[in-house]
Amino acid sequence: MDTKVSAQTGQSTLPQSTLRRTTNMSESNNFGTILVTGATGFVGSHLVDRLLERGNRLSCLVRKSSNLRYVKDLQINLVYGGLDHSTDWDEAFEGVDTIYHVAGTTFARRAADYFTVNHKGTETLLAEAVKRSANIKRFVYVSSLAAVGPARNGVPVNEDTEPAPITPYGRSKLMGEEAVRMVSGVLPVTIVRPPAVYGPRDYGIFEFFKAVKGGMFPMIGRQEKRVSLIHARDLADGIILAAESDKSLARTYFISSADDYSMRAVADLIAALMRRRLRTFTIPRPVAYGVAFAAEGAAALLGRPPVINRDKVTDLSQTGWTCSIERARSELSYDPKIDLEEGLRETIAWYKSEGWL
Repeated sequence: MDTKVSAQTGQSTLPQSTLRRTTNMSESNNFGTILVTGATGFVGSHLVDRLLERGNRLSCLVRKSSNLRYVKDLQINLVYGGLDHSTDWDEAFEGVDTIYHVAGTTFARRAADYFTVNHKGTETLLAEAVKRSANIKRFVYVSSLAAVGPARNGVPVNEDTEPAPITPYGRSKLMGEEAVRMVSGVLPVTIVRPPAVYGPRDYGIFEFFKAVKGGMFPMIGRQEKRVSLIHARDLADGIILAAESDKSLARTYFISSADDYSMRAVADLIAALMRRRLRTFTIPRPVAYGVAFAAEGAAALLGRPPVINRDKVTDLSQTGWTCSIERARSELSYDPKIDLEEGLRETIAWYKSEGWL
């Protein structure tokens, strides 16, 4: 396993202060509190919505600098802090019996930043959970297909595939997984690996929609590329199933669409939904790397992450980011509900309502 990565450097810059805002909870909920990290993000906010629909009692660990748009008016406890030792962990874990660890860095200026948050941050949270293991029913870690790497020889990866991540992000998520497995004898843990996630609130693949709206679909290299996709609400449902199943203790699951898709076919469908004529063109890989290198340099001068970097070019150069959901189907009775066209239509409508498209 490719886990010996030396970029475990740098101190967390997460906020020092820890405060809490409390709103009224449902008195009918007799279960313990669920702690969610990453609740202000794309996947985390959809997970929070699903949990609240079920009447669960929630606490969410959020940074003081986070945009609270999706959680500020909900019936949850907000605990301000980060995945570091500055957080008041007694407050964060008050009454908690289930943890959904969704927080992570997906796009960073430096490779070390991925490991600081995705690996070391996970270790910090696990250490605090272990101290309170007598009260914890389940710790769910939301990892990524990137922790395993792309499909090999056109065959979707599964949970038995030997991990071979190809980017710092993927390696940092794999190291987070290994930290989780290290405590599986003390904590009841489960790992979930989604592929590319789409849906309302997503900014990660918004540039793909934006490019299609402009009538352009750039492909790196000439080979056909296939991807697994998952709508954020289907993912949230799968995460909850994994957390609540007796079969999922110390298990790992891919939570994805039932099928995989040609990237060109997905682009054509988005173009049709937006009533745009689409022109596809090929970018040689060396040229794409050159553009990414220039984008990284410009972003460094501006002090912000680049729109495209060399890691993303590496990702987009692969012929298959696909995974099998057979284990999730057989052990969790997982069945994604949202049709791709329906999900893309909803996502486009949301982008338009927000003025993004």
